[in-house]
Amino acid sequence: MCAILYMLPWVDVTEKTVYFIERFPAFVWTEYFSEPFEHWYNIHEYAPLFIFFATYLGIVRNKKIPHVARYHVMMGVMLDIVAMILIVTEENLPTGILWTPWSDLFYAMMFWFIFLLVIYCLFFCFLGWYCEIPLISEGVYLQIEQAESLGA
Repeated sequence: MCAILYMLPWVDVTEKTVYFIERFPAFVWTEYFSEPFEHWYNIHEYAPLFIFFATYLGIVRNKKIPHVARYHVMMGVMLDIVAMILIVTEENLPTGILWTPWSDLFYAMMFWFIFLLVIYCLFFCFLGWYCEIPLISEGVYLQIEQAESLGA
């Protein structure tokens, strides 16, 4: 169940890297992983916010769920935040850069960065281990500790 939340950043990135996938059709198979989740993620404009609060309040703050499961759920949310930062950066690029080969490089980097992070985290999630990513893992540990200190 924890692995499902790793699809959140992947859904966000596949919406923005369509141009990259069109340029390199060998990677079209990567879109098939996000298709079942795109409907639920885009069913309403507030669906991403509802998903965030439901996972944070229902899973991360629940001490009855094992710590490693809460860790992976929060890691999926944090990777979604990283993906959102990349998307906001892309949306605010000047048009002089947006229609150049530099934008192709940015789309490729966004695709590979999130794709490899999701694969890395899924590998450790299926093993039941903690995955360590500098800065992101520290934020995940801090969020879980904060949730526990709030009397969850």
